[in-house]
Amino acid sequence: MPNKEIAADWFIESNPQFDGRGVIIAVFDSGVDPAADGLKLSINKEILLLNFSTSGDIDSSKVIKADANGCITGASGISLVVNPSWTNPTGEWHVGCKLVYELFTSSLTSRLKKERKKKWDEKNQEAIAEAVKNLDQFDQVISIN
Repeated sequence: MPNKEIAADWFIESNPQFDGRGVIIAVFDSGVDPAADGLKLSINKEILLLNFSTSGDIDSSKVIKADANGCITGASGISLVVNPSWTNPTGEWHVGCKLVYELFTSSLTSRLKKERKKKWDEKNQEAIAEAVKNLDQFDQVISIN
């Protein structure tokens, strides 16, 4: 979104301390691209996008209770802190898990897989070059003996 047209540049200059630290935002919009650069890391290099969710087809039949510290273990195995201000008379929490790629559009999935493959190929080529170099050095040592 263009900063100047929505006066974001003015807002940022007027409020330099409003940089998003300590803020958690929930976005309910199927048009959000979770791979967008602005959603990857905060200015402090912290992960911005914590979780994805969609309504409908997530199996949330697993029911758990919070421990003494107010934490629950999510369906993926990650420990989650329940907001103490939430009222839950039963103390039971339904948890579920969904593969993130199932939430993405096919074009986003394709783009992310291409980006991941490109990074893999680069690292793989570096590893192959290093292995070939080591093999050449080994061959030279063997041929000397």
